Parts: sequence; structure tokens; C-alpha cells
Amino acid sequence: MNMVRTERQRDYSGPVTNTEIWDTFQLRTDDVIVSTPPKCGTTWTLNIVMMLIHGRVVPDAGNRNDAPWIDCAFRDRQALAAGQTALTRRRCLKSHTPMDGIAYGAEPTYFVVYRHPVDVHFSFRNHVANMKQPGVLQDMFPDDIREGFRRFVENPLTDTGTDDLTIASVAHHFLEARRLRDKGNVHFFHYADLTRDLHGQIARMAGLLEIDLSGDTLSAITKANTFASMRRVAEQSEKRFHEESPFKDMADFFASGTSNKWEGRLSDADIATYTDRCAELLSPEEACWLNWGERGTP
Repeated sequence: MNMVRTERQRDYSGPVTNTEIWDTFQLRTDDVIVSTPPKCGTTWTLNIVMMLIHGRVVPDAGNRNDAPWIDCAFRDRQALAAGQTALTRRRCLKSHTPMDGIAYGAEPTYFVVYRHPVDVHFSFRNHVANMKQPGVLQDMFPDDIREGFRRFVENPLTDTGTDDLTIASVAHHFLEARRLRDKGNVHFFHYADLTRDLHGQIARMAGLLEIDLSGDTLSAITKANTFASMRRVAEQSEKRFHEESPFKDMADFFASGTSNKWEGRLSDADIATYTDRCAELLSPEEACWLNWGERGTP
């Protein structure tokens, strides 16, 4: 198997991230790395990529064993790395780390996926509410919705990267990926575009991965990756209410899949502070794409 020469610029370490594993983990030329801020469609993208690799519909294809979160701070990273090293099939790896903190090489394929940051914030609020023991995350999402949103908008970027769960951390992840966009192997996807044209975006992924599948297979994979289908798999899983699950209900991991989650929950003034903060962090073109994807409008 062909290994890859890589470089990495910095470490990130926080409650859920520890990037040191990238210093010893060897990438291969055909690896696929899915790097997203949390709640931007990570599991969705992993499911799609793994089904494309398998060449067929595989329920829960992007599970944490087959497409592992390689730099997760609260799991055995060495064991995850060893499991992936032993694989002979094409590999798919998950990360929430900005591109300057993961191993970058010229040959692997990197998919970065984004979502309107305010939707990210409210999706993570639902995520925390579904956790049995949210721990430090509870402090990031207080009962007072507007206070939690103020924190999301105003708190600065730190060395924990996307563990900050702020607009600054989402923008930083996006800008680090933009820095590499001309390399030819860092490809941008947006939750809104996946929602609007799932079949087209899956076909695009297949093309970028040089995976040639029949039209019927692509259609089947598309159907399997609708939000309703993914939730149905979770609802039927024997692990749905398992005592060892960190969630009260695994199916609520796929809570709704909708956008504009802030409607009726934030004031015009709240949205204005978010817009002003985006203008501090991003150019108008960058903010437009990060919010709305290729269409550039709601």
C-alpha cells in the first residue's frame, strides 16, 4: 500500500479533540478524510462515503468503527489507528479538526462540509439535550437560549479549535480549508446543497473519489441517505436505547434535519449581532457561502 508524505502545522487539544495521533498515523494515497465542524452533516457524509466505498447500500455504513473519529480525545486513539492500519480496503476517517491540525498530503482526498453556523449552534443544543451526561457541554448551552447564543457569537477562538463551539471556531475551520482549496484535493460541500440536491452531491462525491457506480446503485445510495431513511435505521437499531449509549435516544441524533432552526427563538437584534460578527471574521463572499452554500441565498 502506498503511504503518503504529510505535513501538519499545529496541535489542537480540548474536551473532545486531541490531534497528536496525526503525528504517527500513516495516511495512504486513497484515504478519504471527512473534516467538518460538529453538527455540519458529519455522519451524513461518512455514511455516503462509506457506501460509495462499499459500492452498495450498507445501513449505518459510517459508524464509529468503520469510519472512526481518529483524533477523538475521549476514545483510545491508538486502538482506532491500529484498526485502520490493519484494513486492506479503502479507508474513510472522521475529524472535526481544522485542516492545519490534521495530516495533509497531496494524494488523499479531503471532504470538508459546512452548514449555516446558527443552525449548527441550535443543532448542537438539541444534541446536548439528548446526552445522558453532557458534562462541560452543559455550560456551553445554558437554559437561557439568548445567553447561549451570545456566547456562541462573542467568545474568541482558542487552541481547542472546534471544541469552542463558536462562530469563530466554525469560521476558522472554514478559512483553514480555504487556504488549501487550490491544492486540488480539498473539496467543499454544504449541508444546504446536500439537502437541495442529494443525488447530485452524491454523484459528485463518487466522481471525486473516482468510484464508478451504476445509476441504479447511485439512486439506491441516495434513497438510503435521505434524512428519513437514516432516522429509520436508528429507530430500528437494537442500540437505540442501549444503556451504554451516551444518548437518551439514538434516533434523536437525527432530530429533524431542518434548517433555519433559529426562527422564533432569536430576535432581530440577535441575528444582527451574528451578522456583524461574521463580517469581522469573513469576507462577504465567504460569509455568504458559509451561510447558504452554492445558491448563496436562503
